[in-house]
Amino acid sequence: MRSAIVVAVLSGGLLFAGLPWQAHAGTFNSVSDCGVGMRVRDNGGRVGTITRVDRDWSYCYVRWDDNGKEISYLYSLLSPAASAAGKATGAAARSSKAGAGQSAGKLVVGTYMCWVGTEASAGGLKITGPTTYDADGKAGSYRLEASGAIVFTSGPYASLHAHTLENGRIGLNLSGGSFYNMTCDPPR
Repeated sequence: MRSAIVVAVLSGGLLFAGLPWQAHAGTFNSVSDCGVGMRVRDNGGRVGTITRVDRDWSYCYVRWDDNGKEISYLYSLLSPAASAAGKATGAAARSSKAGAGQSAGKLVVGTYMCWVGTEASAGGLKITGPTTYDADGKAGSYRLEASGAIVFTSGPYASLHAHTLENGRIGLNLSGGSFYNMTCDPPR
């Protein structure tokens, strides 16, 4: 049984509520999708190998290539590494190849559609210039680092951690980890 996700974004006083977590395209749909020895990746582009599966708790244990540590993940936070076939992953992909929402070290100007799970978020993100943004009518500034990290230096998202993701998407969270409670699709 899945429980509803409620994410409170403290800066700006926004509250995002989602229905039970439903994975984005490419992510696993059940713990049965996890298989020992399978190559997987997380939302941040890290790649590793499933070492064991706990079907009672719906966890897949992954040993990450970058640091050799084994960490348990809820199945819906993983996708097959093969879904990134022909594409670089992780920081290499972000620094060597610009996605649809970024070009040559900058984010595309325009309105990004943001999501919490499969629900549209109450807040939005508009990139207004090479270092400026707007969220719900409040201006702020940011910088895009070579690693793909987005540092909001002022404004309503200043307390959030953000990173560029595959296909120009932006991931945001409060913790700085590789799970992004909110993702934003680039302008089309």
